[in-house]
Amino acid sequence: MACRWTPVELLPLNIYIGNGLEAEGVAVSGDAQCLCEAEQRALKTVTCQTFTPWTTNVCCCVTLARVPWSSVTHELYYVPSAHSHTDNVEDLIRKGADVNRMHGTLKPLHCACMVADADCVELLLEKGAEVNALDGYNRTALHYAAEKDESCVELLLEYGAQPNALDGNKDTPLHWAAFKDNPECVRALLESGACPNARDYNNDTPLSWAAMKGNLESVKVLLDYGAQVHVTNLKGQTPISRLVALLARGLGTEQEEECLELLCRAAGRFEIRRADGTLPRELSKDPQLLARLTNMVAQAPTLRCLARCAVRQSLGVQFLPTAVKELPLPETIKDYLLLRD
Repeated sequence: MACRWTPVELLPLNIYIGNGLEAEGVAVSGDAQCLCEAEQRALKTVTCQTFTPWTTNVCCCVTLARVPWSSVTHELYYVPSAHSHTDNVEDLIRKGADVNRMHGTLKPLHCACMVADADCVELLLEKGAEVNALDGYNRTALHYAAEKDESCVELLLEYGAQPNALDGNKDTPLHWAAFKDNPECVRALLESGACPNARDYNNDTPLSWAAMKGNLESVKVLLDYGAQVHVTNLKGQTPISRLVALLARGLGTEQEEECLELLCRAAGRFEIRRADGTLPRELSKDPQLLARLTNMVAQAPTLRCLARCAVRQSLGVQFLPTAVKELPLPETIKDYLLLRD
């Protein structure tokens, strides 16, 4: 008996067979037959198509030898990205599947967040999935959700996910949301108390991560919540110098140029040379960009510009649009303080 289907139809379960044989992500047909049902009817060799999780579009075949139905147990493991199979997952839970069982380096909740399956995330949480459980890389489900989907992020936060949880590299979910340019996830995390100036193992902040990719929308949200621009990592890099390194590669887009202008307005004044007086290596390869930045640095900031930086800094870490709105100032000045000039 042979069962062959496409990867998008993988069933979100892991079937363990006796004698160490197993199949991860068992395929399911249109009439919802799965390997277990086929095995129950006939003790024959079964070949099923499975998705290898470390590749993007490669399938492999796993052959399972003859085994009695009584030796088959069920484990939640993989949730497909194209189709949500919450009915299948709920059925497995009813049969005794452990929603907190680790398989390899992941738990079911991590898998559901990796593929942004909000329905499955909600089901797993309702059934007792540990919201702050760590995977093999010390990442929580929120780290994965922050890269992908606002709905998953909000569900996890509602169930008590820690917005400032650190992974193995001391990265927070906010670092990952900023790096992947998911501004709605960035906003949801900040509204729930995520620190906009959290430092990772390299002393990089979420703003540094967003800037190094030229992620304009995420940069805007972070600045609205008081993210600091004058921060330096262990290599002496600032968010602006991170972005400059990207532009120096010659692949700058209009969005990245706008991102640079925004960061420069927020900074007031900045330096392109390192603390030891040397220029970043990338700039030496782009004389045009070097000349432009040198000219910007040479221009003394206006008193108005310095005042804006001082006011923003004094307001600290909070949602600045709300804080500025309460100030007894003309609307034009409020817009200026919010970098809308």
